[in-house]
Amino acid sequence: MMSQNQLNLNTKRAKVIAIASGKGGVGKTSLTLNMSVTLAKQGKKVLILDADLGLGNVDVQLGVTPKKDLSHVIAGTARLQDAITPTPLGFDIIAGRSGSDTLPFLTNMERHNVVKELSSIAEKYDYIFLDIAAGVGDEILVFARFADYTALIATPDPSSITDAYAVIKLLKLRHDITNCKIIVNQAGSEVDALRTYEKLKIATERFLQIDTPLIGYVTNDTNYMQAVRMQKLVVDAFAHLNIARLIENVASKL
Repeated sequence: MMSQNQLNLNTKRAKVIAIASGKGGVGKTSLTLNMSVTLAKQGKKVLILDADLGLGNVDVQLGVTPKKDLSHVIAGTARLQDAITPTPLGFDIIAGRSGSDTLPFLTNMERHNVVKELSSIAEKYDYIFLDIAAGVGDEILVFARFADYTALIATPDPSSITDAYAVIKLLKLRHDITNCKIIVNQAGSEVDALRTYEKLKIATERFLQIDTPLIGYVTNDTNYMQAVRMQKLVVDAFAHLNIARLIENVASKL
């Protein structure tokens, strides 16, 4: 009998990547947006599902106002494909909220229903990013099982490394998911990024006996905040700078 992941691989064209982190504040959503616009410029069809319920802000960061979002899908008043919102940057999003604090909490059944509907629209895209909540909540398990792999965002902050390891450990011990890959964000330098990755790699190899490949790294850059103030993504606002090249490098390795 085929596993759920094997079934997904045989019935969808898109590469589905869960974007996760052990803790908040690591730049997960911003990095997802910048990777998406980078891939869109290369002619790829990209969809972001904002599954960070309660704190979802993909639409806010882009300055778009979706007519439908995930709350309508959960309430049963819209299908998932009805909640797809095109953006001026060339990729699509499914927003996690509409600016309301009344988004219903997803039960496991509701999460699985979202995943089922996502499978039916995956053939339209080359990449689907699942921007899921930070931490080790139930939603990460459902979406990580559906994804081809989980791209785990970590920073040099010791607590970020510890929390990232906790996510990897949870996925393996509870669900035998061992397909995490690492992106180091907000590093002080290349040396800092590689040192951060090495700490995580050593821990996962020693205590979990699994390999967690490095996708790439992005250094800390004040132009990130400058781009936010300009209401632009950093790869657009500062395409000529090294920060844009680093993000493009990460996107190319996905």
